[in-house]
Amino acid sequence: MATNGKTITDLADDVAGKARTASKKAADKASDVIVEVKGEAAEIFEKAGAGAKTAASTGKDYAAEGLAGLADAARQIAGKLGDSPSDSGNAKAAEFARKAADSIDKFSTKLREKEVDEIAEDARSAVRNNPAIAVGAAAVIGFALARFLKGSGGREA
Repeated sequence: MATNGKTITDLADDVAGKARTASKKAADKASDVIVEVKGEAAEIFEKAGAGAKTAASTGKDYAAEGLAGLADAARQIAGKLGDSPSDSGNAKAAEFARKAADSIDKFSTKLREKEVDEIAEDARSAVRNNPAIAVGAAAVIGFALARFLKGSGGREA
């Protein structure tokens, strides 16, 4: 049986060849699309990462400023306690407040000087070295956050 001088086998070979060509074109197009999507996704992730890093850096700076303010407040308290009569027992409290202010100030300075990536690596190291403390801190923070959210929700003015 022949159609236009071709046998069924010839027609099947033609169809198979066209199917292979179409499949190759589809695969090439899909590959191009995948490369394009990967490039766009990488660009989006890069922009998101840069934005997150900028936000973290800004937060770090705000935290450092807040800690510096806390250290100043502790120094003012220490000064007022130091002005009290020495036999009132406030001298020890004043000394404690000064030491606390110095410690807070040192931490604030370290926070200012470090990059966000360094702080993140320090945190990862602390969690690796002290997992029990990290879990406990996470639990306390979670509890405090839950209490805060519970306390601030549903209030009518």
